[in-house]
Amino acid sequence: MAAVDGMSVKKTSCNLCPAACGLEVHVADERVVKVQGDRETPIGRGHVCPKVAGAVDLHYHKDRLNYPLKRIGKRGEGRWQRISWSEAVGEIAEKLAAIHDRYGPEALLTICGTGRGPGDWSAWRFCNLFGSPNIFGQGKNCGQAEFVAECAMYGNDTNISNPVLGVTKCVILWGTNLPESRHLWWRPMMEGKKAGAKFIAVDPRYTETAAEADIWLQLRPSTDGALALGMLHVIIEEELYDKAFVEQWCLGFDEVRRCVADYPLEKVAKITNVPAEKIAEAARLYAKDKPSIVTFGVATCQLGNNAAKSAVLGKALLRAITGNLDVRGGQVLREGFKELRWPQELYWDYLVSHPLRKHDNVSAEEFPVASVKSYALFREAMNKVYPNGYTASSYMRWVSPTLLWPAIVEGKPYPIRAVVTQGGNPLVSLAGSHTIHDALVDDKLELHVGMDLFMSPTIQLADYVLPAADFMERPDIRFRWGLVDEWICGEQAVAPLYERRDDYQLWRELGVRLGQEGYWPDTLEGMLDRFLEPTGQTFGDFVARKDFYQMRPPRPGKYKEQGFATFSGKVELVPSILAKLGYDPLP
Repeated sequence: MAAVDGMSVKKTSCNLCPAACGLEVHVADERVVKVQGDRETPIGRGHVCPKVAGAVDLHYHKDRLNYPLKRIGKRGEGRWQRISWSEAVGEIAEKLAAIHDRYGPEALLTICGTGRGPGDWSAWRFCNLFGSPNIFGQGKNCGQAEFVAECAMYGNDTNISNPVLGVTKCVILWGTNLPESRHLWWRPMMEGKKAGAKFIAVDPRYTETAAEADIWLQLRPSTDGALALGMLHVIIEEELYDKAFVEQWCLGFDEVRRCVADYPLEKVAKITNVPAEKIAEAARLYAKDKPSIVTFGVATCQLGNNAAKSAVLGKALLRAITGNLDVRGGQVLREGFKELRWPQELYWDYLVSHPLRKHDNVSAEEFPVASVKSYALFREAMNKVYPNGYTASSYMRWVSPTLLWPAIVEGKPYPIRAVVTQGGNPLVSLAGSHTIHDALVDDKLELHVGMDLFMSPTIQLADYVLPAADFMERPDIRFRWGLVDEWICGEQAVAPLYERRDDYQLWRELGVRLGQEGYWPDTLEGMLDRFLEPTGQTFGDFVARKDFYQMRPPRPGKYKEQGFATFSGKVELVPSILAKLGYDPLP
């Protein structure tokens, strides 16, 4: 804490989106006066988006939830009774226990949003100990397809791959428009371009990204997989792939060669509506001007009718056969939080052999790539390189939302009877809002608990509504779901107003009441200390030193020492895990 003009200044990170920009919260007389960017932090470097301008208003907004509420009318009528936290949690725990006894632990579903704080990992931790495989996070729609494809092929993801100035020669911005969606990542991209990197944009629309590109591939929507296969055809046919890397470190190249032989440029041009010569130009630029990057893209994860599988596997193959994996200036594989007890404290492994769990999640049969079975296979394959597990394991586990609502209404494949919605709003963020509404008001749903900052449309349909603390009212470590190799401490700026509580407290209090007594420290900060145990320091130690950002520099070439985190130890161009799960492993 620092003092400026009679105010105290607390350092934290913004959680209004997953970027975690550094912030300074100015406090006078226990009141938030101003929130501004922190120039001393590596994320944001003092720059903030328009959301931060509303942070003070968010904290004091007249419509904030401030007290626990219990429904006294029909769901959705808006009739509530104020009750105490103790009463609310006690009644919720009693109902959960009864549902557990009648239907089994799988009858509980938890829904979270997009990495908004400790509620996400606390919910997963509780469910793994409780025995429920039914967890959903909004990140499933954003990134699951690409991250799972990368892990299946080469044992980890390359989520954040920024150009190295003067080293990276080419960047394919595929399925992303960073100037509008991730401005923090756009700055280093533009710095890389100024240092000489060529840009290739893949997007049906002429975006700000496309305007900066040296080559714009304006493909027909949902034909990304065909485009990737066409580029692979050129690279293999013209022998532009990295022969040494493929021979020494890759399996399945001949199968890939046969697959892409069916996608000559003339055919791909008809499918994608991109001229053949332009596809060839982009493929040659990417393969010859190395090291190169193919970016992660939300859009390629959201293509329907099996198009996403083709697209994300195609992108992963491009990274692999050109030798751009785990090289400086290319796409360095992440290592995860090796210095923290992160996967261990979430108890992912415990759920695999949980003595009371009888079923996988409700969508496991139709979408086995996201299931307990899938997690167990990935865990086995990655164990030699990552003995504590993949840090973003939730991506192997998130249930498909389309199968949740029939489980409530029809009890298929088995009944879900309790829902906890914390920081999520599926009525607005997911497709099929009428279907979701009907499920959440169905009498067969015996319990719905909502916890949030505001009375969202979804939790208007809940039985209990709990007031959540915002990011200024709690200590936190931003793990960002384990998708980055950095973690960020944020100190609590002010005490929670009214009866707001941090999300961790809900799960701790339920856990203590439902047989998990020894697993939950009394406070959120105590739990953060448990994550930090391997460092020999506490959360308070890091805050006292103003040592908020723990960012490990990329370490390329790891595979030469440890191999890749796959069953074979090599890049599996035809991923064996996908075959074991019943998928065609080719794009």
